[in-house]
Amino acid sequence: MIQVVEKNGYYEVEFTDLTHDAMGVCKVGDFPIFVKDALKGEKALIKVIKLNKNFGFGRLIELLLESPFRKIPICEHYQECGGCNTMHMNYQTQLDFKKYRTAETLRKLGRIETKVHDTVGMSNPYYYRNKAIIPFSERNGKIIGGLYRARSHEIVNIKRCHIFPKVVSDMVRFFRALFTELKLEMYDETTHQGLVRGVMFRHSRDQARFSVTLITTSGRFPERDEIVKRLIERYPMVVSVIQNVNPDQTNVMLGAKSKVLYGKDVIEDSLLGIDYEVSHRSFYQVNPEQTELLYKKAMKYAALKPTDVVVDAYCGIGTIGLTAASKVAEVIGIEEIKDAIKNAQQNAKNNNLKNVRFILGKVEDVLPQLKEKPNVLFIDPPRKGVDKKVLESIIKEKIPRVVYISCNVSTLARDLNFLQANNYKIVEVTPFDMFPQTAHIETVTLIERIKE
Repeated sequence: MIQVVEKNGYYEVEFTDLTHDAMGVCKVGDFPIFVKDALKGEKALIKVIKLNKNFGFGRLIELLLESPFRKIPICEHYQECGGCNTMHMNYQTQLDFKKYRTAETLRKLGRIETKVHDTVGMSNPYYYRNKAIIPFSERNGKIIGGLYRARSHEIVNIKRCHIFPKVVSDMVRFFRALFTELKLEMYDETTHQGLVRGVMFRHSRDQARFSVTLITTSGRFPERDEIVKRLIERYPMVVSVIQNVNPDQTNVMLGAKSKVLYGKDVIEDSLLGIDYEVSHRSFYQVNPEQTELLYKKAMKYAALKPTDVVVDAYCGIGTIGLTAASKVAEVIGIEEIKDAIKNAQQNAKNNNLKNVRFILGKVEDVLPQLKEKPNVLFIDPPRKGVDKKVLESIIKEKIPRVVYISCNVSTLARDLNFLQANNYKIVEVTPFDMFPQTAHIETVTLIERIKE
């Protein structure tokens, strides 16, 4: 007998798997239901809150059998905030989940059977992010600032976040109080009225240098001098204050125009002995401890030789290419964002690395036109993965070794499937826990051309 699933119905279920975003998977009859904060092996009473044609979503009402791998989240905002979604798992379970999801996604979406290593974790999986964008708004006459609820743009007014440094939570409280005192109007996404959209924080690994970006809807900001004065008095480690202007009716935070209000538009940081200047707009990995481990693995996979020509595709401010530069003959970085290329060129100059050059343009346009034939290609694309033209160039140029760094296992599986079908072997994959307390997975994959 087929059991009919009803919206708002209550059901006793057992969870048999986890989705890519760490939701528990159960079935009512043969109908799959996904439930937040549930763990594999648990039994529970759930309420069905949404039904689609082929699956539904439920809410955990009562645990009837609790997993031994469950833990109490340390954050008081965990149930309402969308910033984290795996804090109810103990840390080893988070790492095991990421290894499992990597292997399953590669197998199911990419038809790839390869060695997937254990996930590389952190000794302290909290307070790791070096960048935070905090939206501000007004609710019931009070200014609030924090992170969004999951799948919404409703702001959770956080007291303290456990993935940002503690001083960032203190700065958020400081700005709430200061904006209130100065009677500033917060931006409202529904009416598109108000001045202040949010504040972005970046800091160096040792937290000795902070950059603060005030995001406003208008360039006219009479209170900015007072804000800068009060900010640097309270936090002397703030070395850069920027105003970013975004007048558009959009939920994207940063706009196209920025102005330096204090200091200069960079903070200095270092990774693996290379010094970097990072602007407020630059892409820079948010977890420096894990980034160093990931880059070490990438260099090991690359097996660099002094005669090698290396291409660093989607190079950003040059971190991967500059890490490789001292080990090879030449490095060529490719990036389509102009400010990132300027940062990369300055970073090469600051580190006296003369065998590196950076080309402004899209990887799919530049890579096929290169006169130099690379021995090793590093690719670290955005979440959408690698453009098919880039994959075709890899195959056409018969690049012997490719090291693919990915922040999206689904697009990684798609791209590896294409390479695997065209004379490339997927040698092995190592997942890294770049974003503890979340379901996001970073991986580095070694790909080698099969000799004809």
